[in-house]
Amino acid sequence: MKREKTQKEKAHVLKNTLFILGCGMKSAPFYMLSLYISNIAENVYYSLVFSVFFLKTALSVIEGNGTFKELAIKIVLMVIGKIVIDMLGYFTNFYCKIRFEIKCESYINEMIFKKAQQVELACYENPDFFDKYNRATWVVEKNGFKRIVMGTSWVIGSLISLIVMVSYLVSIDPVMIIFVICPVFVTFFRTLKHKEEFKREKETTPYERQKDYVRRTVLLKDFAKEIKTTDIFTVLRRRFKDAVEKNIVLIKKYGIRVAVLEVLSDFFGDVIPVAGGFGYGCYRLVALDNLAISDFSVLVSAILQCRYKINNFARYFTMQQKHCLWVQSLREFLDYEPQLKDGGIDTEEFESLEFRNVSFTYPGKDEPTLRNVSFRINKGETVAVVGHNGAGKTTLSKLIMRLYDVTEGEILYNGRNISEYNIGDYRNRFASVFQDYRIFAMTVAENVLMQEVNETNIPVVEKAIAQSGVKSKIDKLPAGIDTLLTKEFDDSGASLSGGETQKLAIARLFAKKFDIAVLDEPSSALDPVAESKMYDALVQGTKDKTVLYISHRLSSAADSDKIIVFREGQLIEQGTHEHLMEKGGEYCEMFTLQASGYQEEEENNDED
Repeated sequence: MKREKTQKEKAHVLKNTLFILGCGMKSAPFYMLSLYISNIAENVYYSLVFSVFFLKTALSVIEGNGTFKELAIKIVLMVIGKIVIDMLGYFTNFYCKIRFEIKCESYINEMIFKKAQQVELACYENPDFFDKYNRATWVVEKNGFKRIVMGTSWVIGSLISLIVMVSYLVSIDPVMIIFVICPVFVTFFRTLKHKEEFKREKETTPYERQKDYVRRTVLLKDFAKEIKTTDIFTVLRRRFKDAVEKNIVLIKKYGIRVAVLEVLSDFFGDVIPVAGGFGYGCYRLVALDNLAISDFSVLVSAILQCRYKINNFARYFTMQQKHCLWVQSLREFLDYEPQLKDGGIDTEEFESLEFRNVSFTYPGKDEPTLRNVSFRINKGETVAVVGHNGAGKTTLSKLIMRLYDVTEGEILYNGRNISEYNIGDYRNRFASVFQDYRIFAMTVAENVLMQEVNETNIPVVEKAIAQSGVKSKIDKLPAGIDTLLTKEFDDSGASLSGGETQKLAIARLFAKKFDIAVLDEPSSALDPVAESKMYDALVQGTKDKTVLYISHRLSSAADSDKIIVFREGQLIEQGTHEHLMEKGGEYCEMFTLQASGYQEEEENNDED
């Protein structure tokens, strides 16, 4: 079993190395080949020509076994070779290497971004998957792909040099093979060492994410007010310390093993080849007097070179395993098959949307969030979905947008199960404003359009911000709709208030062509007056459209064609405002309670 595991790991190293080399050849073949030629040539030149053969020639002349003319010719050739190698190195390091890294990094990131768009929302709520995603990004973030590419070019050059040097040493004395082979054991010990280090890194990943979360949280503006006005920082600091302490435990757990393996690798990699090889060479030179000084010098230089190469082989192969484990995580991430399957059918113009006996349970949860929900929305209807917080309303919007698939039952679009449609085409029929919307560190126009901005769609942006009621604020910004939002990348970036950002998020709806609008708590950051104005704008902007409005605030539900009431994941009432008020059920109670609250607020405003 252990042998099979080792063979499998070796296969993974080979496959993952070839995967990265394939990425390099696909993204920047010329630059990659230039790097290989330069690195191999430089490796062979300095290891053999400069360090061994030139020394051999010089000492042979001193011993009277050659002429000065021969030495001078070789010096000239060596200088010419060095100039050529150095020029090639400058070209690759300052031109090819930079371009290769940019192109290959972009290529790998593009694959990661593309897959990240495909995976379902549930993946981001799965800690195991998220840890694997983090390790996949290490290939780029920790320069794993660069080290693999540069390392393999170094290996090829070193192998050529090593084969020549070992052959030369054996020709001088076959016994020297003993001192050359000893460093090979370093590979074994360093392989074990890096396996232990990777296990440690893998186990520390959740704690590193926890530390990173705390570091980011205390620096983000979004959390600044709560941190400064509450004692939540104490909790964050405790979480950070807990993560540090757990990391320390893991370091202690693996530390002794790593240290022992490092000592053993140094013994076989440094002590035996240097002390043994030099001692044996001195014995032949002094005691037996059967070794020429030139051969002794070459022997010493070759042993040092072989030791250096083999030790670096050991470091390379063990580091290669570590980097290839990152690549393995990347490949597993890229190979992940989304559970939300694309049906492939183009979505036709909207006529109806129906929930038929739908139940849904979040992955990893035992209790369902929605239970046996059934209702129908027809073209042109305005439907209000109401209920207390936690009733399942937001989950409903996620299922409609097919961010999750239902656990039981089915959702029908024009009578066909939504899983049969092309996901992108289906979602494009909707315009959505989620309660947990986000403003991106991009321009106002890009945040509204949520796509590239050009001259043809600028009028769309202008109209959308006017409809959403945020135009007066945007017009006051330094560059208008071209102003960069947030200070993530620019200290002069604009910061909007909560109500203003919500209006900007609503402007996204007005800027999009859609059949159905799904509005999840679109007025949560607005005061009653602004809320009323927003609904007036929504009524105008969604005229002749189908609108699904989700909220626990009922100020505009009375104007809806249909009201659906949720409680604890179940649909308990549905009908018009008049019907539900006459019924005197939960909706009537909620509406009456909220109406009295609005009335009190208006009276207080009048007194002020």
